Amino acid sequence: MSYEVLARKWRPQQFEQVVGQEHVIQTLSRAIQADRVAHAYLFVGPRGTGKTTTARLLAKALNCQKRGKNADPCDQCDSCKEIVAGNSLDVIEIDGASNNNVDQVRDLRDNVRYAPARGPYKIYIIDEVHMLSAGAFNALLKTLEEPPPHAKFLLATTDVHKVPATILSRCQRFDLRRIGLKEIVGRLREIAKAEKWKVSEEALLAIARGAEGGLRDAESALDQIISFKGEKIEEEDVLGVFGLVSWTTIDRLATAVLKGDSAAALKTVAELDEGGRDLQRLVQELLGHFRNVLVWKHAPELADSFDLTEAQLDGLKAQAALADGEKLLRVVEILTEAANQARFALSRRTVVEVALLKAARAATVVSLDELIAQIQSSPADGGAPAPSAVAHPAPAHAAAPPFAGHGKHPGKDEAAHLKSRWPALLGMIAETAQLAAPYLKEAEPLRVEGDHVILGFDPEFAGHLKQVDTSRTRMVIEKAIGHELNRPIGVKFALEERPQAEAEPQPPPPPAGAAEPKAAPAPAKRRNLAEDPIVKKTSELFGGEIFDIRE
Repeated sequence: MSYEVLARKWRPQQFEQVVGQEHVIQTLSRAIQADRVAHAYLFVGPRGTGKTTTARLLAKALNCQKRGKNADPCDQCDSCKEIVAGNSLDVIEIDGASNNNVDQVRDLRDNVRYAPARGPYKIYIIDEVHMLSAGAFNALLKTLEEPPPHAKFLLATTDVHKVPATILSRCQRFDLRRIGLKEIVGRLREIAKAEKWKVSEEALLAIARGAEGGLRDAESALDQIISFKGEKIEEEDVLGVFGLVSWTTIDRLATAVLKGDSAAALKTVAELDEGGRDLQRLVQELLGHFRNVLVWKHAPELADSFDLTEAQLDGLKAQAALADGEKLLRVVEILTEAANQARFALSRRTVVEVALLKAARAATVVSLDELIAQIQSSPADGGAPAPSAVAHPAPAHAAAPPFAGHGKHPGKDEAAHLKSRWPALLGMIAETAQLAAPYLKEAEPLRVEGDHVILGFDPEFAGHLKQVDTSRTRMVIEKAIGHELNRPIGVKFALEERPQAEAEPQPPPPPAGAAEPKAAPAPAKRRNLAEDPIVKKTSELFGGEIFDIRE
Protein backbone atom coordinates (compact mmCIF):
# COMPACT_ATOMS: atom_id res chain seq x y z
CA MET A 1 0.00 0.00 0.00
CA SER A 2 1.29 3.49 -0.88
CA TYR A 3 2.27 5.92 1.87
CA GLU A 4 -0.52 8.12 3.24
CA VAL A 5 0.41 11.57 4.56
CA LEU A 6 -0.47 12.50 8.11
CA ALA A 7 -3.07 15.08 7.08
CA ARG A 8 -5.12 12.34 5.38
CA LYS A 9 -4.30 9.51 7.76
CA TRP A 10 -5.35 11.51 10.82
CA ARG A 11 -8.36 13.24 9.27
CA PRO A 12 -11.17 13.23 11.90
CA GLN A 13 -13.78 10.49 11.36
CA GLN A 14 -15.99 11.42 14.31
CA PHE A 15 -17.35 14.79 15.43
CA GLU A 16 -15.49 14.62 18.72
CA GLN A 17 -12.15 14.36 16.88
CA VAL A 18 -12.53 17.77 15.23
CA VAL A 19 -10.09 20.18 16.92
CA GLY A 20 -10.93 23.74 17.93
CA GLN A 21 -14.40 24.08 16.34
CA GLU A 22 -16.70 23.17 19.23
CA HIS A 23 -19.28 25.82 18.35
CA VAL A 24 -19.78 24.29 14.89
CA ILE A 25 -19.74 20.63 15.99
CA GLN A 26 -22.23 21.21 18.80
CA THR A 27 -24.71 22.95 16.50
CA LEU A 28 -24.51 20.27 13.81
CA SER A 29 -24.78 17.41 16.33
CA ARG A 30 -27.93 18.83 17.88
CA ALA A 31 -29.42 19.51 14.46
CA ILE A 32 -28.87 15.86 13.48
CA GLN A 33 -30.31 14.53 16.74
CA ALA A 34 -33.35 16.82 16.53
CA ASP A 35 -33.82 16.13 12.79
CA ARG A 36 -33.48 19.84 12.01
CA VAL A 37 -30.78 19.65 9.33
CA ALA A 38 -31.03 22.51 6.83
CA HIS A 39 -30.85 21.98 3.08
CA ALA A 40 -27.75 24.21 2.60
CA TYR A 41 -24.73 24.98 4.80
CA LEU A 42 -21.78 27.30 4.17
CA PHE A 43 -18.50 26.65 6.01
CA VAL A 44 -16.18 29.68 6.12
CA GLY A 45 -12.65 29.90 7.51
CA PRO A 46 -8.89 29.99 6.86
CA ARG A 47 -7.09 27.07 5.26
CA GLY A 48 -6.56 23.90 7.24
CA THR A 49 -9.20 24.59 9.89
CA GLY A 50 -11.60 21.74 8.97
CA LYS A 51 -14.17 23.09 6.51
CA THR A 52 -14.18 20.13 4.09
CA THR A 53 -13.66 17.65 6.95
CA THR A 54 -16.73 18.96 8.74
CA ALA A 55 -18.77 18.77 5.51
CA ARG A 56 -17.74 15.14 4.98
CA LEU A 57 -18.54 14.25 8.59
CA LEU A 58 -22.00 15.78 8.21
CA ALA A 59 -22.58 13.92 4.95
CA LYS A 60 -21.44 10.65 6.51
CA ALA A 61 -23.68 11.13 9.55
CA LEU A 62 -26.75 11.94 7.40
CA ASN A 63 -26.35 8.85 5.23
CA CYS A 64 -25.14 6.44 7.93
CA GLN A 65 -27.23 3.26 7.92
CA LYS A 66 -26.52 2.23 11.53
CA ARG A 67 -26.38 5.56 13.31
CA GLY A 68 -28.18 5.50 16.63
CA LYS A 69 -29.36 8.37 18.75
CA ASN A 70 -25.86 9.78 18.78
CA ALA A 71 -24.92 12.15 15.94
CA ASP A 72 -21.62 10.38 15.15
CA PRO A 73 -21.55 8.00 12.15
CA CYS A 74 -20.79 4.33 12.78
CA ASP A 75 -17.89 4.04 10.30
CA GLN A 76 -18.89 0.38 9.82
CA CYS A 77 -21.75 0.42 7.31
CA ASP A 78 -21.28 0.38 3.55
CA SER A 79 -22.32 4.03 3.18
CA CYS A 80 -19.71 5.25 5.69
CA LYS A 81 -16.98 3.16 4.07
CA GLU A 82 -17.84 4.45 0.61
CA ILE A 83 -17.81 8.07 1.76
CA VAL A 84 -14.42 7.60 3.48
CA ALA A 85 -13.04 5.99 0.33
CA GLY A 86 -14.48 8.78 -1.83
CA ASN A 87 -16.53 6.55 -4.15
CA SER A 88 -20.03 7.08 -2.79
CA LEU A 89 -22.70 7.68 -5.45
CA ASP A 90 -24.77 9.77 -3.05
CA VAL A 91 -22.03 12.15 -1.90
CA ILE A 92 -20.68 14.17 -4.82
CA GLU A 93 -17.66 16.40 -4.15
CA ILE A 94 -17.15 19.24 -6.62
CA ASP A 95 -14.12 21.50 -6.93
CA GLY A 96 -15.44 25.02 -7.47
CA ALA A 97 -12.17 26.14 -9.09
CA SER A 98 -12.36 23.61 -11.97
CA ASN A 99 -16.16 23.31 -12.29
CA ASN A 100 -17.07 26.94 -12.34
CA ASN A 101 -18.95 27.57 -15.60
CA VAL A 102 -22.68 27.71 -16.23
CA ASP A 103 -22.96 24.41 -18.15
CA GLN A 104 -21.47 22.37 -15.30
CA VAL A 105 -23.84 23.93 -12.77
CA ARG A 106 -26.76 23.23 -15.12
CA ASP A 107 -25.75 19.56 -15.19
CA LEU A 108 -25.76 19.58 -11.39
CA ARG A 109 -29.21 21.17 -11.39
CA ASP A 110 -30.54 18.48 -13.75
CA ASN A 111 -29.00 15.56 -11.82
CA VAL A 112 -30.14 16.72 -8.39
CA ARG A 113 -33.71 15.71 -9.22
CA TYR A 114 -32.83 12.00 -9.29
CA ALA A 115 -33.21 10.01 -6.08
CA PRO A 116 -30.11 8.84 -4.17
CA ALA A 117 -28.73 5.39 -4.92
CA ARG A 118 -28.30 4.03 -1.39
CA GLY A 119 -28.81 6.52 1.44
CA PRO A 120 -31.67 8.85 2.29
CA TYR A 121 -29.92 11.95 0.91
CA LYS A 122 -27.99 13.02 -2.17
CA ILE A 123 -25.35 15.42 -0.85
CA TYR A 124 -23.30 17.89 -2.90
CA ILE A 125 -20.06 19.20 -1.33
CA ILE A 126 -18.77 22.21 -3.30
CA ASP A 127 -15.27 23.17 -2.16
CA GLU A 128 -13.91 26.69 -2.81
CA VAL A 129 -17.36 27.79 -3.91
CA HIS A 130 -16.20 31.40 -4.28
CA MET A 131 -14.44 30.37 -7.51
CA LEU A 132 -17.75 29.88 -9.35
CA SER A 133 -18.50 32.43 -12.06
CA ALA A 134 -21.35 34.92 -11.76
CA GLY A 135 -23.40 32.94 -14.28
CA ALA A 136 -22.80 29.70 -12.36
CA PHE A 137 -23.96 31.33 -9.12
CA ASN A 138 -27.13 32.57 -10.83
CA ALA A 139 -27.82 29.11 -12.25
CA LEU A 140 -27.47 27.64 -8.74
CA LEU A 141 -29.76 30.11 -6.97
CA LYS A 142 -33.17 28.51 -7.44
CA THR A 143 -31.96 24.98 -6.84
CA LEU A 144 -30.10 26.09 -3.71
CA GLU A 145 -33.18 27.78 -2.30
CA GLU A 146 -35.73 25.06 -3.11
CA PRO A 147 -33.92 21.75 -3.69
CA PRO A 148 -35.69 18.36 -3.78
CA PRO A 149 -36.37 16.88 -0.31
CA HIS A 150 -33.55 14.38 -0.73
CA ALA A 151 -30.84 16.96 -1.65
CA LYS A 152 -28.40 18.70 0.67
CA PHE A 153 -25.77 21.30 -0.31
CA LEU A 154 -22.57 21.76 1.75
CA LEU A 155 -20.43 24.69 0.57
CA ALA A 156 -16.92 25.61 1.74
CA THR A 157 -14.87 28.74 1.05
CA THR A 158 -11.85 30.68 2.30
CA ASP A 159 -12.97 33.98 0.71
CA VAL A 160 -16.55 34.52 1.77
CA HIS A 161 -16.55 38.13 0.55
CA LYS A 162 -16.49 36.78 -3.03
CA VAL A 163 -19.70 34.81 -2.51
CA PRO A 164 -22.81 36.75 -3.64
CA ALA A 165 -25.23 37.87 -0.95
CA THR A 166 -28.01 35.96 -2.72
CA ILE A 167 -26.10 32.71 -2.06
CA LEU A 168 -25.30 33.64 1.55
CA SER A 169 -28.96 34.31 2.31
CA ARG A 170 -29.91 30.79 1.22
CA CYS A 171 -27.41 29.01 3.50
CA GLN A 172 -26.78 28.54 7.19
CA ARG A 173 -23.30 29.96 7.71
CA PHE A 174 -20.65 28.57 10.07
CA ASP A 175 -17.40 30.49 10.65
CA LEU A 176 -14.52 28.20 11.57
CA ARG A 177 -11.82 30.00 13.56
CA ARG A 178 -8.08 29.57 13.54
CA ILE A 179 -7.06 26.75 15.85
CA GLY A 180 -5.24 27.75 19.02
CA LEU A 181 -1.60 26.99 19.70
CA LYS A 182 -2.30 24.66 22.63
CA GLU A 183 -4.89 22.70 20.65
CA ILE A 184 -2.49 22.18 17.74
CA VAL A 185 0.30 21.10 20.10
CA GLY A 186 -2.08 18.64 21.78
CA ARG A 187 -3.08 17.09 18.46
CA LEU A 188 0.54 16.83 17.28
CA ARG A 189 1.52 15.24 20.59
CA GLU A 190 -1.24 12.68 20.14
CA ILE A 191 -0.05 11.85 16.60
CA ALA A 192 3.60 11.57 17.68
CA LYS A 193 2.69 9.25 20.54
CA ALA A 194 0.60 7.00 18.30
CA GLU A 195 3.34 6.87 15.65
CA LYS A 196 6.00 6.25 18.36
CA TRP A 197 8.04 9.32 17.48
CA LYS A 198 10.10 11.29 20.02
CA VAL A 199 9.29 14.96 19.45
CA SER A 200 10.20 17.50 22.15
CA GLU A 201 7.63 19.96 23.46
CA GLU A 202 9.70 22.87 22.13
CA ALA A 203 9.68 21.31 18.66
CA LEU A 204 5.91 20.80 18.78
CA LEU A 205 5.46 24.42 19.87
CA ALA A 206 7.68 25.66 17.02
CA ILE A 207 5.66 23.64 14.47
CA ALA A 208 2.39 24.96 15.88
CA ARG A 209 3.65 28.56 15.70
CA GLY A 210 4.64 28.09 12.08
CA ALA A 211 1.20 26.67 11.19
CA GLU A 212 -0.53 30.01 12.00
CA GLY A 213 -3.75 28.37 13.19
CA GLY A 214 -4.02 25.68 10.49
CA LEU A 215 -3.92 22.11 11.79
CA ARG A 216 -3.38 20.66 8.33
CA ASP A 217 -0.30 22.87 7.86
CA ALA A 218 1.04 21.67 11.21
CA GLU A 219 0.52 18.01 10.31
CA SER A 220 2.20 18.52 6.94
CA ALA A 221 5.15 20.25 8.64
CA LEU A 222 5.52 17.38 11.12
CA ASP A 223 5.39 14.91 8.24
CA GLN A 224 8.14 16.80 6.42
CA ILE A 225 10.44 17.14 9.42
CA ILE A 226 10.11 13.43 10.22
CA SER A 227 11.14 12.59 6.66
CA PHE A 228 14.14 14.90 6.98
CA LYS A 229 15.45 14.17 10.50
CA GLY A 230 14.03 10.80 11.46
CA GLU A 231 11.90 9.85 14.46
CA LYS A 232 13.66 12.05 17.04
CA ILE A 233 12.98 15.78 16.62
CA GLU A 234 14.28 18.76 18.60
CA GLU A 235 13.44 22.46 18.32
CA GLU A 236 16.61 23.31 16.39
CA ASP A 237 15.63 20.80 13.69
CA VAL A 238 12.28 22.54 13.16
CA LEU A 239 13.80 26.02 13.17
CA GLY A 240 16.50 25.05 10.68
CA VAL A 241 14.15 23.37 8.20
CA PHE A 242 11.41 26.01 8.13
CA GLY A 243 13.45 29.17 8.79
CA LEU A 244 11.59 29.98 12.00
CA VAL A 245 12.90 31.89 15.01
CA SER A 246 12.86 30.42 18.50
CA TRP A 247 10.83 31.97 21.28
CA THR A 248 14.05 32.62 23.21
CA THR A 249 15.37 34.75 20.37
CA ILE A 250 12.12 36.71 20.12
CA ASP A 251 12.21 37.31 23.88
CA ARG A 252 15.86 38.45 23.77
CA LEU A 253 15.21 40.76 20.83
CA ALA A 254 12.16 42.32 22.49
CA THR A 255 14.12 42.93 25.70
CA ALA A 256 16.91 44.65 23.74
CA VAL A 257 14.35 46.95 22.05
CA LEU A 258 12.67 47.88 25.34
CA LYS A 259 16.02 48.64 26.97
CA GLY A 260 17.16 50.70 23.99
CA ASP A 261 20.09 48.36 23.28
CA SER A 262 20.29 48.93 19.53
CA ALA A 263 23.63 47.15 19.18
CA ALA A 264 22.27 43.91 20.65
CA ALA A 265 19.17 44.09 18.42
CA LEU A 266 21.25 44.59 15.25
CA LYS A 267 23.60 41.78 16.25
CA THR A 268 20.65 39.40 16.69
CA VAL A 269 19.24 40.33 13.26
CA ALA A 270 22.65 39.73 11.65
CA GLU A 271 22.87 36.26 13.24
CA LEU A 272 19.36 35.36 12.09
CA ASP A 273 19.96 36.59 8.55
CA GLU A 274 23.23 34.67 8.25
CA GLY A 275 21.46 31.58 9.60
CA GLY A 276 18.86 31.72 6.81
CA ARG A 277 15.91 32.73 8.99
CA ASP A 278 12.87 34.37 7.42
CA LEU A 279 13.13 38.04 8.43
CA GLN A 280 9.61 38.83 7.27
CA ARG A 281 8.32 36.14 9.59
CA LEU A 282 10.59 37.56 12.33
CA VAL A 283 8.85 40.95 12.11
CA GLN A 284 5.42 39.31 12.28
CA GLU A 285 6.30 37.25 15.35
CA LEU A 286 7.96 40.23 17.03
CA LEU A 287 4.83 42.27 16.30
CA GLY A 288 2.67 39.56 17.86
CA HIS A 289 4.94 39.47 20.90
CA PHE A 290 4.71 43.23 21.49
CA ARG A 291 0.97 43.02 20.96
CA ASN A 292 0.84 40.56 23.86
CA VAL A 293 2.98 42.87 26.00
CA LEU A 294 0.69 45.81 25.20
CA VAL A 295 -2.46 43.82 25.99
CA TRP A 296 -0.95 42.62 29.25
CA LYS A 297 -0.09 46.22 30.15
CA HIS A 298 -3.70 47.36 29.78
CA ALA A 299 -5.73 44.18 30.46
CA PRO A 300 -3.80 41.48 32.41
CA GLU A 301 -6.96 39.40 32.73
CA LEU A 302 -6.68 38.51 29.02
CA ALA A 303 -3.42 36.60 29.55
CA ASP A 304 -5.23 33.25 29.12
CA SER A 305 -5.74 34.04 25.42
CA PHE A 306 -2.00 34.35 24.69
CA ASP A 307 -1.29 30.62 24.14
CA LEU A 308 1.93 30.89 26.18
CA THR A 309 3.61 28.64 28.70
CA GLU A 310 4.09 29.79 32.30
CA ALA A 311 7.77 30.60 31.75
CA GLN A 312 6.97 32.60 28.61
CA LEU A 313 4.21 34.48 30.42
CA ASP A 314 6.62 35.41 33.24
CA GLY A 315 9.07 36.83 30.71
CA LEU A 316 6.28 38.83 29.07
CA LYS A 317 5.28 40.32 32.44
CA ALA A 318 8.87 41.38 33.08
CA GLN A 319 9.05 43.12 29.71
CA ALA A 320 5.75 44.93 30.35
CA ALA A 321 7.40 46.64 33.32
CA LEU A 322 10.17 48.12 31.14
CA ALA A 323 7.97 50.64 29.28
CA ASP A 324 4.64 52.41 29.61
CA GLY A 325 1.62 51.90 27.36
CA GLU A 326 2.33 54.94 25.19
CA LYS A 327 5.82 53.74 24.26
CA LEU A 328 4.61 50.19 23.62
CA LEU A 329 1.91 51.53 21.34
CA ARG A 330 4.52 53.45 19.34
CA VAL A 331 6.70 50.31 19.04
CA VAL A 332 3.71 48.32 17.75
CA GLU A 333 2.98 51.03 15.16
CA ILE A 334 6.60 50.96 13.94
CA LEU A 335 6.61 47.16 13.61
CA THR A 336 3.24 47.17 11.84
CA GLU A 337 4.62 49.57 9.24
CA ALA A 338 7.76 47.43 8.90
CA ALA A 339 5.69 44.26 8.41
CA ASN A 340 3.92 45.90 5.47
CA GLN A 341 7.17 47.18 3.96
CA ALA A 342 8.99 43.84 4.33
CA ARG A 343 6.49 42.11 2.05
CA PHE A 344 7.71 44.07 -0.99
CA ALA A 345 11.21 45.23 0.02
CA LEU A 346 14.26 44.14 -1.96
CA SER A 347 16.36 44.17 1.22
CA ARG A 348 14.27 42.90 4.10
CA ARG A 349 17.22 43.05 6.45
CA THR A 350 17.49 46.82 5.97
CA VAL A 351 13.78 47.25 6.68
CA VAL A 352 14.02 45.14 9.84
CA GLU A 353 17.14 46.90 11.12
CA VAL A 354 15.71 50.39 10.59
CA ALA A 355 12.46 49.36 12.28
CA LEU A 356 14.30 47.99 15.32
CA LEU A 357 16.39 51.16 15.62
CA LYS A 358 13.22 53.27 15.53
CA ALA A 359 11.51 50.96 18.02
CA ALA A 360 14.48 51.05 20.41
CA ARG A 361 14.45 54.85 20.33
CA ALA A 362 10.67 55.01 20.77
CA ALA A 363 10.87 52.67 23.77
CA THR A 364 13.40 54.83 25.63
CA VAL A 365 12.56 58.43 24.68
CA VAL A 366 10.96 60.54 27.40
CA SER A 367 7.19 60.77 26.96
CA LEU A 368 5.14 63.89 27.62
CA ASP A 369 3.56 62.38 30.72
CA GLU A 370 6.99 61.58 32.17
CA LEU A 371 8.19 65.08 31.37
CA ILE A 372 5.24 66.69 33.18
CA ALA A 373 5.80 64.40 36.16
CA GLN A 374 9.47 65.44 36.27
CA ILE A 375 8.56 69.14 36.17
CA GLN A 376 5.99 68.75 38.91
CA SER A 377 8.38 66.80 41.11
CA SER A 378 11.28 69.26 40.67
CA PRO A 379 12.06 71.52 43.68
CA ALA A 380 10.14 74.80 43.73
CA ASP A 381 13.18 76.84 44.85
CA GLY A 382 15.08 76.17 41.64
CA GLY A 383 17.38 73.54 43.14
CA ALA A 384 18.78 70.54 41.34
CA PRO A 385 16.14 68.63 39.34
CA ALA A 386 15.24 65.03 39.93
CA PRO A 387 17.72 62.44 38.58
CA SER A 388 15.18 61.20 36.02
CA ALA A 389 14.91 64.71 34.59
CA VAL A 390 18.64 64.86 33.99
CA ALA A 391 18.87 61.47 32.28
CA HIS A 392 16.86 62.44 29.20
CA PRO A 393 16.89 65.99 27.78
CA ALA A 394 13.43 67.39 27.22
CA PRO A 395 12.21 68.94 23.95
CA ALA A 396 12.81 72.69 23.67
CA HIS A 397 9.15 73.72 23.31
CA ALA A 398 8.12 71.87 26.49
CA ALA A 399 11.03 72.94 28.72
CA ALA A 400 9.30 75.91 30.37
CA PRO A 401 6.62 75.27 33.01
CA PRO A 402 3.20 76.94 32.70
CA PHE A 403 3.18 80.63 33.66
CA ALA A 404 2.15 81.20 37.28
CA GLY A 405 1.09 84.85 36.87
CA HIS A 406 1.79 86.12 40.42
CA GLY A 407 2.77 89.77 40.19
CA LYS A 408 1.56 93.29 40.76
CA HIS A 409 0.57 93.69 37.13
CA PRO A 410 -0.58 90.24 35.95
CA GLY A 411 -1.75 91.50 32.52
CA LYS A 412 1.64 93.07 31.71
CA ASP A 413 3.52 90.09 33.13
CA GLU A 414 1.47 87.66 31.06
CA ALA A 415 1.89 89.71 27.89
CA ALA A 416 5.65 89.85 28.37
CA HIS A 417 5.75 86.12 29.06
CA LEU A 418 3.76 85.37 25.92
CA LYS A 419 6.05 87.54 23.80
CA SER A 420 9.10 85.64 25.05
CA ARG A 421 7.41 82.28 24.49
CA TRP A 422 5.71 83.12 21.17
CA PRO A 423 8.14 81.12 18.91
CA ALA A 424 7.61 78.01 21.05
CA LEU A 425 3.84 78.55 21.05
CA LEU A 426 3.89 78.80 17.26
CA GLY A 427 5.52 75.38 17.15
CA MET A 428 2.74 73.91 19.30
CA ILE A 429 0.05 75.58 17.17
CA ALA A 430 1.65 74.31 13.94
CA GLU A 431 1.20 70.69 15.08
CA THR A 432 -2.58 71.06 14.73
CA ALA A 433 -3.14 74.12 12.52
CA GLN A 434 -0.42 73.67 9.91
CA LEU A 435 -1.98 75.97 7.31
CA ALA A 436 -2.53 78.88 9.69
CA ALA A 437 0.86 78.75 11.44
CA PRO A 438 2.85 80.60 8.68
CA TYR A 439 0.45 83.55 8.84
CA LEU A 440 0.75 83.76 12.63
CA LYS A 441 4.49 84.45 12.30
CA GLU A 442 3.57 88.03 11.45
CA ALA A 443 1.42 88.35 14.60
CA GLU A 444 2.51 89.20 18.12
CA PRO A 445 0.83 89.12 21.56
CA LEU A 446 0.29 92.81 22.32
CA ARG A 447 -1.49 92.76 25.67
CA VAL A 448 -3.80 90.82 27.96
CA GLU A 449 -7.21 92.34 28.64
CA GLY A 450 -9.03 90.35 31.29
CA ASP A 451 -9.76 86.91 29.87
CA HIS A 452 -8.56 87.71 26.34
CA VAL A 453 -5.19 88.02 24.66
CA ILE A 454 -4.91 90.61 21.89
CA LEU A 455 -2.91 89.29 18.94
CA GLY A 456 -1.83 92.18 16.75
CA PHE A 457 -1.04 92.26 13.03
CA ASP A 458 0.70 95.16 11.34
CA PRO A 459 -1.75 96.78 8.86
CA GLU A 460 0.70 95.73 6.15
CA PHE A 461 -0.34 92.10 6.79
CA ALA A 462 -4.08 92.63 6.96
CA GLY A 463 -4.54 89.76 4.52
CA HIS A 464 -2.99 87.34 7.03
CA LEU A 465 -5.68 88.19 9.56
CA LYS A 466 -8.37 86.78 7.26
CA GLN A 467 -6.48 83.49 7.00
CA VAL A 468 -6.31 82.87 10.77
CA ASP A 469 -9.62 84.32 11.96
CA THR A 470 -11.51 80.98 11.84
CA SER A 471 -13.20 79.06 14.62
CA ARG A 472 -10.86 76.07 14.33
CA THR A 473 -7.66 78.14 14.31
CA ARG A 474 -8.96 80.33 17.15
CA MET A 475 -9.64 77.19 19.25
CA VAL A 476 -6.10 75.87 18.66
CA ILE A 477 -4.52 79.21 19.59
CA GLU A 478 -6.66 79.55 22.73
CA LYS A 479 -5.72 76.03 23.81
CA ALA A 480 -1.97 76.68 23.39
CA ILE A 481 -2.03 80.08 25.13
CA GLY A 482 -4.35 78.81 27.88
CA HIS A 483 -1.96 75.95 28.60
CA GLU A 484 0.94 78.38 28.72
CA LEU A 485 -0.82 80.82 31.11
CA ASN A 486 -2.36 77.98 33.11
CA ARG A 487 -5.89 79.38 32.83
CA PRO A 488 -8.76 79.51 30.30
CA ILE A 489 -8.40 82.44 27.97
CA GLY A 490 -9.81 83.77 24.71
CA VAL A 491 -8.14 85.38 21.71
CA LYS A 492 -8.94 88.60 19.82
CA PHE A 493 -7.25 89.78 16.64
CA ALA A 494 -6.41 93.41 15.92
CA LEU A 495 -4.71 95.48 13.23
CA GLU A 496 -2.28 97.77 15.04
CA GLU A 497 0.94 99.25 13.77
CA ARG A 498 3.60 98.23 16.23
CA PRO A 499 6.04 100.74 17.69
CA GLN A 500 9.29 100.74 15.77
CA ALA A 501 11.23 99.88 18.88
CA GLU A 502 9.18 96.72 19.43
CA ALA A 503 8.76 95.65 15.81
CA GLU A 504 12.40 96.14 14.84
CA PRO A 505 14.77 96.32 17.84
CA GLN A 506 17.84 98.47 17.26
CA PRO A 507 21.15 96.62 17.06
CA PRO A 508 23.93 97.51 19.52
CA PRO A 509 26.22 100.36 18.48
CA PRO A 510 29.17 99.23 16.31
CA PRO A 511 32.69 99.45 17.69
CA ALA A 512 34.82 102.44 16.94
CA GLY A 513 36.16 102.48 13.43
CA ALA A 514 33.67 99.96 12.10
CA ALA A 515 31.55 100.71 9.05
CA GLU A 516 28.09 102.02 9.65
CA PRO A 517 25.44 99.28 9.18
CA LYS A 518 22.83 99.79 6.54
CA ALA A 519 19.60 101.11 8.04
CA ALA A 520 16.56 98.85 7.77
CA PRO A 521 13.91 100.25 5.45
CA ALA A 522 10.85 101.74 7.12
CA PRO A 523 7.37 100.27 6.53
CA ALA A 524 6.41 103.26 4.39
CA LYS A 525 9.40 102.68 2.15
CA ARG A 526 8.49 98.99 1.78
CA ARG A 527 4.98 99.95 0.77
CA ASN A 528 6.36 102.40 -1.78
CA LEU A 529 8.16 99.52 -3.47
CA ALA A 530 4.83 98.68 -5.07
CA GLU A 531 5.33 101.76 -7.26
CA ASP A 532 8.77 100.61 -8.40
CA PRO A 533 8.96 100.40 -12.26
CA ILE A 534 10.55 96.93 -12.11
CA VAL A 535 7.76 95.61 -9.88
CA LYS A 536 5.11 97.15 -12.15
CA LYS A 537 6.75 95.77 -15.29
CA THR A 538 6.95 92.26 -13.76
CA SER A 539 3.28 92.41 -12.77
CA GLU A 540 2.26 93.46 -16.30
CA LEU A 541 4.36 90.74 -17.99
CA PHE A 542 2.86 87.90 -15.92
CA GLY A 543 -0.59 89.37 -15.49
CA GLY A 544 -0.30 89.04 -11.71
CA GLU A 545 -1.68 90.87 -8.71
CA ILE A 546 0.56 92.18 -5.92
CA PHE A 547 -0.35 90.80 -2.48
CA ASP A 548 2.81 91.41 -0.50
CA ILE A 549 6.33 92.82 -1.03
CA ARG A 550 9.34 91.96 1.10
CA GLU A 551 13.02 92.78 0.74
